[in-house]
Amino acid sequence: MPSYRAELQISDVRPGHRPGEVLPVAAAATRALAHLDKPDLVMEDRLPWVVVRFSIDPTGRAEEDRRAATIADAVERAVGEVAEVARTRVSRRVKGEWLIVVG
Repeated sequence: MPSYRAELQISDVRPGHRPGEVLPVAAAATRALAHLDKPDLVMEDRLPWVVVRFSIDPTGRAEEDRRAATIADAVERAVGEVAEVARTRVSRRVKGEWLIVVG
């Protein structure tokens, strides 16, 4: 099964929400559309990134990449309800490397 990562750079948490809400929201949004492999929170250049790794059914490279981008868009919208998303990128696992599909 093709494996992807949606990475969302979080610039701030929206009023009335807590930082601890962001990762569960991202995981739930991913789980609703794909097989969630692993949610994580990482720091890159002192900025927080929510990373959700997911896999989808194989259908052909172009279609899989489009579907992964659609899933990432849905995750970004869901996370956008609780936090400000500054940047989103989507990567695909190919032969041990993560290749950027969107971003």
